[in-house]
Amino acid sequence: MTPHDDTLSTIAELIQSGQEADPILRGTIALLAAASSAGVGLRFIEAGVFSDGPWAGPSGPAVTAIPVHYNGELVAELVTTTHLETSARDVWEQVGVLIADYCLVGWDTGGEDWEP
Repeated sequence: MTPHDDTLSTIAELIQSGQEADPILRGTIALLAAASSAGVGLRFIEAGVFSDGPWAGPSGPAVTAIPVHYNGELVAELVTTTHLETSARDVWEQVGVLIADYCLVGWDTGGEDWEP
């Protein structure tokens, strides 16, 4: 098992903990920042533009962005201040799949309750 696998496993456990979206997303960002020793953030799509979400680690410009899709729609992107090697990028893409349900900030549910 690689450190990337450990990070992915820990994020999966965080998601399975049954917490609300905010602590899951903040925890995910903190775990990715710790694993990469870089700044990591999440940007949500709201009204067609990116809106900054949680951030952890050193500040700086986003060098790498990983899209997060929900039902084929771009809903967010994971960003980091560093370049990701192929194996790390693969893990980040998997993280994007895991957190997609929790990134639906600003989505209109038509008044219906929503559960991830």
